[in-house]
Amino acid sequence: MNKKLLCAAMLAAMASGVSTSANAAVAGDKLEFNAGAKQCVIGGTFPNCDYGVTTTVGSYFSMDANGDGSVADSEKTVISMNDGIILGTAQAASGSHSGAPDGTESPGIDNPWSFFGNTGMHQSTSPVNILSASGNTMTLDFTGWNVTWNGISSIPMGGDTANFPTDTGIATVTCAVDCAVGDTYVLDYAAHVPLGDASGFGGVAYAIHLEGTISAVPVPAAVWLFGSGLLGLAGVARRRKSA
Repeated sequence: MNKKLLCAAMLAAMASGVSTSANAAVAGDKLEFNAGAKQCVIGGTFPNCDYGVTTTVGSYFSMDANGDGSVADSEKTVISMNDGIILGTAQAASGSHSGAPDGTESPGIDNPWSFFGNTGMHQSTSPVNILSASGNTMTLDFTGWNVTWNGISSIPMGGDTANFPTDTGIATVTCAVDCAVGDTYVLDYAAHVPLGDASGFGGVAYAIHLEGTISAVPVPAAVWLFGSGLLGLAGVARRRKSA
């Protein structure tokens, strides 16, 4: 194969993994999300809010733990980003345990959080792939969405469709403009904990809400050095041929 053509092909292959702000998000891009926080609605400073009225802003997940069919603000757990969601990649977490986070965990998507006094993290057992993208919306495959909590390595949150037909396994992303790198977004996803799950929360409604920005994952420096080396080899080949 002609060295010039080979070099061009290699560089094109590398560039295909790098998105630009002119295109909608692609595999390899990252959904960075803002940390969640609790705030007072009427007055005061959390947790000493006037009349005890609070609200949750930023990113969080919720569990209808009391089963009343609605989610109170007290049933929302704020989360913060570790790696964020890398599109097209499965991201594992490990080291959940009883008690509060203590630094022994190995997080992936988000930083360790405390739920019912025990430590957990979100993870994905299969890649979060883009299913559709049009205008300022995207849909994502969340069938591999998962939680590790209280020493349980895997709690599937991809949707118990056998018992809950509304569990689609699809997350909806709404962007400010076009879902391109640099655009802001809001992600919402809902499912149920599988019946009979070891967590003891089988059948409980779950939802996650993320707010943040779409970013491009930097290409490792070694890849660019490899590309530069190919260009150098092509240049040497041209000079030898002209000589």
